[in-house]
Amino acid sequence: MDYKLLELDTELFGFKVAKILLPQLSLVELQTILNELHKQNIRLVYWPSDSTDEKSQQAAKKLGGFLGSEHITYLLDLKTLDPYPLVAPEVEVYERRLKPAPTDIELEQLAVLAGTYSHFNTDPNFSKELFLKLYHVWIENSVNGSVASRILVIRNNNKIVGMITLGTKNNRGDIGLLAVNANFRGKNFGAKLVSAAQAYFIELGFFQAQVVTQKANVPACRLYEKCNFHQEKIENFYHFWL
Repeated sequence: MDYKLLELDTELFGFKVAKILLPQLSLVELQTILNELHKQNIRLVYWPSDSTDEKSQQAAKKLGGFLGSEHITYLLDLKTLDPYPLVAPEVEVYERRLKPAPTDIELEQLAVLAGTYSHFNTDPNFSKELFLKLYHVWIENSVNGSVASRILVIRNNNKIVGMITLGTKNNRGDIGLLAVNANFRGKNFGAKLVSAAQAYFIELGFFQAQVVTQKANVPACRLYEKCNFHQEKIENFYHFWL
């Protein structure tokens, strides 16, 4: 199968969404897939394409693809870390609650902040309401454990001012969302959260850790590179509205 239907996105947005799975496609191949998806009443198609393949980039542009973001996948070989990553005393595990708590609002605000450079925010076809809804659901599912296995936070005066969500993807430890309140930047909180994430992944027995961020998010890229991650690949993430 050259594509897959995305049930969660479809349910969330209220229209059918699909994702093309092949990173390299010719103009004819891409057009064929889009035609097929159009017949299935798909409204939105994502395509994470190989940024180094010129024919794919030309095809996407010619067929009206919107370049939502340039996704950088950063990879870290956890076995090379020396010394062992430290967990700063400011970092704590966020404890899930049976009922919503005020801190959930703080997490949601940070989740939205983490999405500033996301393709959902850069595409004008997405309403602000849909963007906010997406990140509300994302952090909600992180808190309830369906998309994250752990959330680490940093507090100031009992308010959460930094957070990172952790999970598993491709048999690697995976960083999902990371954000620090704008009023608390410059205190090395981001690096402390990433270091604690590395320690957690090692504790679980992972040999590698990964994170996907946007090339336009220069502070995030600098942070991950500072924390010993290196670029594995760059994908141009296109939207096709059918």
